[in-house]
Amino acid sequence: MTSTKRQISTIISALLLSSCAQVIFAQNSTTDFGQLSCLLEPGKSSDLSSEVPGIIRDLKVQRGDTVKKGQVLMVLNSDIEQATLKTARARLDFAERKLQRNEALYKDKLISDHEQDELLTEKRLARLQAEEALVRLRQREVRSPFSGVITDVVKEPGEYIDDSHFLQVVSLDPLHAQVIFQADLYGHIKKDTPITLFTKGSEQGFTARIKTLDPIIDAASDTFGITVEVNNEQQQLVAGSRCRIEISAIPSGIQ
Repeated sequence: MTSTKRQISTIISALLLSSCAQVIFAQNSTTDFGQLSCLLEPGKSSDLSSEVPGIIRDLKVQRGDTVKKGQVLMVLNSDIEQATLKTARARLDFAERKLQRNEALYKDKLISDHEQDELLTEKRLARLQAEEALVRLRQREVRSPFSGVITDVVKEPGEYIDDSHFLQVVSLDPLHAQVIFQADLYGHIKKDTPITLFTKGSEQGFTARIKTLDPIIDAASDTFGITVEVNNEQQQLVAGSRCRIEISAIPSGIQ
């Protein structure tokens, strides 16, 4: 009788352990493959600095401002550069007038080819000097490299600036999220794998895509990462929010 009870007890324990193992395996499979946590990040982020050193004359943006690609964000003092450009343009204008006045003389063979070449060279040099002066003037401006939002400003008008960053701009459309997978899925998760992204506490799903996959597996953790990209044109998603992704197409036999 005692032996029979022990056998029954052993069988029950084995069944319980098997059931628990199945539950744990199912939970791990869902966590590892079906629903993966992530963090929404700006699609682009740039710490801006000035191409040339100088004193800030005009800072045209503040933290939180929305900006467009190519928009002027900051202007340095540029009195010398503006004067240099005016001088170069005046020199170019004079060279063009001088060449025009001597065209008739050249046609009538009253000036030599050498003299004509000097006039043409003088005009070319004047144009190059004017272009150089314009470039130096434009270096006194900092423009936004892409459309986005100003997230940090560390300088004010009147302060000196050099090649250290003074302003940060980020792009909030699209947003990115980094997700880590077990190495077993390497080669099975592809760019066209269907993905749905959810923010923490919300059941509203957003269609996302895999933008990039790590080309190698991290040997220490036996994992690889992907970058998920999600459209945020309507600004429904907030960078910095915790999120999760669900993958509807899990390769069979991997779990």
